[in-house]
Amino acid sequence: MLTANYQQFYQQAKSFIPEERLITDRFRTLAYGTDASFYRLVPKILVQVKDEAEMIALMRLAAELALPICFRGSGTSLSGQSITDSIMLALTSDWKDLTVLENGARIKMQCGVLGSEANRALAPHQRMLALMPASIDAATVGGMAINNAAGMNSLDTYTMMESMRLVLLDGTVLDTADPLSRKAFRQVQGPLLAGIEQLADQLRSNPALAERVARKYQIKNTTGYGLRSLLEYDDPIDMLAHLMIGSEGTLGFISEITHRSIAIQPYKASAFLVFNDIRNAGVAVTRFKLDKAPVSAAEMIDYYALKAVQHMDGVPGYLADIPTGATALLVQVESNNKEQLWQQVAEVEAMIADLELAVPAQFTDRPEEYSAYWQVRKGIFPAVGATRPAGTTALIEDVAFPIESLADALVELQQLMQQYNYDDGVIYGHALDGNLHFIFSQGFQTDAEVQRYHEFMDVVCKMVVERYDGSLKAEHGTGRNMAPYVQAEWGDEAYHIMRSIKQLFDPQGILNPDVMITNDPQLHIRNLKPLAQVSDVVDQCIECGFCERMCPSRNLTLSPRQRIIARRELMRLEGKDADQFSDQYDYMGIDTCAGCGLCSTVCPVKINTGDLIRDLRHERNVSHSNMAQWAADHFGGLASAARTAFGIADGGHRLLGSKAMGAVTCSARKLSGNRIGHWSPSTPTAAPKIKPQQLITTDAVTDSTPQSSEPKLKVVYLPSCASRTMGPARGAEFQQSLQQVTEKLLQRAGYEVIYPTGLGDQCCGMPFKSKGMFDQAEQKAAQTLAMLEDATQQGEIPVYCDTSPCVMRLKEHMAEQHSKVTLFEPVEFIHSYLLDKLPLQKQSEPVALHITCSARRLGLADKTLAIMQACSDNVVVPEQVTCCGFAGDKGFTTPELNASALSTLAKQVGHCESGYSTSRTCEIGLSEHSGIDYQSIVYLVDRCSIS
Repeated sequence: MLTANYQQFYQQAKSFIPEERLITDRFRTLAYGTDASFYRLVPKILVQVKDEAEMIALMRLAAELALPICFRGSGTSLSGQSITDSIMLALTSDWKDLTVLENGARIKMQCGVLGSEANRALAPHQRMLALMPASIDAATVGGMAINNAAGMNSLDTYTMMESMRLVLLDGTVLDTADPLSRKAFRQVQGPLLAGIEQLADQLRSNPALAERVARKYQIKNTTGYGLRSLLEYDDPIDMLAHLMIGSEGTLGFISEITHRSIAIQPYKASAFLVFNDIRNAGVAVTRFKLDKAPVSAAEMIDYYALKAVQHMDGVPGYLADIPTGATALLVQVESNNKEQLWQQVAEVEAMIADLELAVPAQFTDRPEEYSAYWQVRKGIFPAVGATRPAGTTALIEDVAFPIESLADALVELQQLMQQYNYDDGVIYGHALDGNLHFIFSQGFQTDAEVQRYHEFMDVVCKMVVERYDGSLKAEHGTGRNMAPYVQAEWGDEAYHIMRSIKQLFDPQGILNPDVMITNDPQLHIRNLKPLAQVSDVVDQCIECGFCERMCPSRNLTLSPRQRIIARRELMRLEGKDADQFSDQYDYMGIDTCAGCGLCSTVCPVKINTGDLIRDLRHERNVSHSNMAQWAADHFGGLASAARTAFGIADGGHRLLGSKAMGAVTCSARKLSGNRIGHWSPSTPTAAPKIKPQQLITTDAVTDSTPQSSEPKLKVVYLPSCASRTMGPARGAEFQQSLQQVTEKLLQRAGYEVIYPTGLGDQCCGMPFKSKGMFDQAEQKAAQTLAMLEDATQQGEIPVYCDTSPCVMRLKEHMAEQHSKVTLFEPVEFIHSYLLDKLPLQKQSEPVALHITCSARRLGLADKTLAIMQACSDNVVVPEQVTCCGFAGDKGFTTPELNASALSTLAKQVGHCESGYSTSRTCEIGLSEHSGIDYQSIVYLVDRCSIS
């Protein structure tokens, strides 16, 4: 129940924000309001904000009512700066506009653009953002700006920002790139600018303090406000803009930012240089820095961090047997000339020739290898966090030392962790800048555990500040975690200036209170996040949020992170609260999960939240196991019934037309309580039955077919149950079924096509697995595999299956059974065996491509694009579309999931002639929500290969 002042905010906000974007229930405020830090506060109101006008109105309203507010982008922050127990203003997915300027030299972006999206836009120009935080794929550029993100080089947001558009608490807007906006701002905000100038004069008039400020920014520092802006700029507007960088939402809101980009060098080489101990690694990196070695990055990874990432793809084999205590530097060398690249590599090796390596230096210039190395580096924090003991939290701290002191500081930091019994603590980070992260497992269940953490932080802060004059926060932001120590690092005079800055911008103290500036010396040990044990499947999750961008339900209900957060909370609740939470979780957590597994492709510890949801569906559906068994035993009859149902629906469509048919089926669905499936004009017709004479065994082919002088190529064709029951949509350009087109294409390439005996009764098991009916899923997969073993003469003949999800499901089962059958997904087979046999004539018309989630997980994204580009000069791969959300039958039973996942599709592909994919069910929803026909990629290859 909201108190009177929050109720007033809600009622007034309701006049300009739709009520569905004003969230007050405990379930969603908790799930949406939790970030990657180890703190938890639950908003009273969470507002989903879609544009700057709404943000201005909401900030003014909060100021009028004196209610604290906090801004939220992706929530990947680690220090507690993006949480609140008041009002959270969370960006929707609408803040995505970007403009590439001057052939990529600059890029202008709304604050909700992800770093990965900006880099994709810059890539055609061989440019990229200078910022390289480990979270760049998932973090917004607005979040990176207010945290002054940097990463694996020395370039931070403060340095690379050219201009910004910002909003102050009273709603005043400033676009620093617009002279008219600057002029208007001076007139309206004269007192603020005068106050900033006065603080600059105060700092400059104190030479000792000014010198200290300048010196402290010679290494990375994000502790407190960026006082260097008061020294480095003369115009107070420029001072103001640069004070906003790293201000963590405590001074205002950044709605748009323009960055200078950097060039992508065409030649790169990377290596893990493994030293026997951490001191020698520190000595090496100090030489690199002081002697200006030709390295673009040098990342330190200590022994325990190296062990934590052993499971990750791309880790070189030589890291498996390194001696205890060894420490690696992941070094990268870059050049625009290959010969010069290797000269630079030799120079780097010569600089450390006198330092003993645990394994010889092995640089690689193969993009797939060095790219994998850097993905491993990005995944260290989640990977280490996943190894923590159950019930503990993975804490990450972030400090920087003058490079001359690095080796000594490393050893002392290791000793402190051992002294306080953080035996699992790891050290890694951007060593070239003296910037180190250290991670350790921390329990907060007892007062003694909290006290140990408090004492450890005190002694670390004294060591960093008093012994080395380093930075308590180098790039992760001050947040709640380090706010009590800002004064200790900067001293009274500098801290007084910081307090004055806060007062100038936010006299009411309502912009993210307690972040950056606090009066509470215990703030860093309050509101600590509980992590209840849920399931072995997801207990490793540290709620980093890397997964969220991949999830098709992220804008409808919950993301994978939020499903785990809510499930953890549900495990803690009892009584009526638990019942209410559970009811909400049934729909938001379970029913609207596509189970696509794309979350696992970007999770550093490969957590597939879909596996958790399938386990929960299993528990929920256990009473229906007899029905599932009947369906598995009578699958052929059910498939025939489905084909008949599609035929009846198509007949109604033919008679009534699209509009009337839509009205009738919509009404029927409502009257049935949504038990009748969703219909659209893209719903398939009935697929024609495969002719009986085509259903022949391998033995029959061998015995009766005349032998030619050359052995004929053979392939066993496994049409999925979807392609056996679903034909093209009424009105689709190509009206032959997928099975017919596939057979024709394979025969044109010179293959004899063999259909397995008993095909109509079989299925990969995916429909059963998705509902948690695991026994029946295994039964159908086993029966299908047995059928294929017979048809292929125990693996002698390859198998072509026309549907990506079915291939993935069967390959998982085959791997468990160590089967000899070789199974190919359409793209895999076409790319490897048909392209060289079928001359293709490219078309010039634009065509859209949807890479299915299963094709992505099978590692076929690049091959899919290659086939499309062999067929067309104009291939469109829409942004922000990952899994389509049709998810087998979810497009029929939960169509809002499909609609949400594809909400941005139509405007991106509406100009295309047609669209292509590798899953018949996906193509139904893609066609409905794009306005163009989507069919299998086989249709395009067939079309372009016709002479």
